[in-house]
Amino acid sequence: MKIILISILILASSCKGQKNLSQETDDNGLTPLVQDGYFYIDTMETAIIEDEKALKAFFSRVNKTRKPGIPLPKVDFSQEVVLVVCMGEQQTTAIPYLKMIKNDDKETIIGIKMDKKSEKATSYPFCIYKMPIVKNNVVFISF
Repeated sequence: MKIILISILILASSCKGQKNLSQETDDNGLTPLVQDGYFYIDTMETAIIEDEKALKAFFSRVNKTRKPGIPLPKVDFSQEVVLVVCMGEQQTTAIPYLKMIKNDDKETIIGIKMDKKSEKATSYPFCIYKMPIVKNNVVFISF
């Protein structure tokens, strides 16, 4: 009986599910909400979500194959937008993260970088961040 209990505890502690990130905002106003290794989409897509309805629609797509699903993050859409980056099929377990590269009157540039700690395997990683509303054009780049 002890062996079964110990085995269950080891398995439960070693499972890699989505990362529920701390709500710490970086120096440029980006706050990570969710990072995960699986949202099936063939090619890379980015999105800026500006309302609750669009956020619910995105999470319904993400949670189609998850039981339980990832909970909807709390976002004040009167002051914030949600940035979504889905990397598509990757041959690594790396997870993307975002960094604000530039924010001025003309444009906001958001850099996408893959975490270097990874193993070789097929994955479909994505990340979701929130940031204050900006009135200029938002551009995503790899860095």
